[in-house]
Amino acid sequence: MTERDALRDQIYRLAAAAEADPDTSNLKSLAVQLWANFNEFTVEDLEDILRDEWRTRGLPFNDNAEI
Repeated sequence: MTERDALRDQIYRLAAAAEADPDTSNLKSLAVQLWANFNEFTVEDLEDILRDEWRTRGLPFNDNAEI
């Protein structure tokens, strides 16, 4: 499994958790948490991937939140 595959798998799990509890949808916070584990990506890259996954699932997100 590549780093990108592992990242997408983790984001999929986070999105599934957010579907169960929409209050977990602070993308900046999630992006920073992911960056700690997958630091070959920028926080902005992670935010974009998270936002796409959230939109796919029709979840609300706040990408203007403070970290």
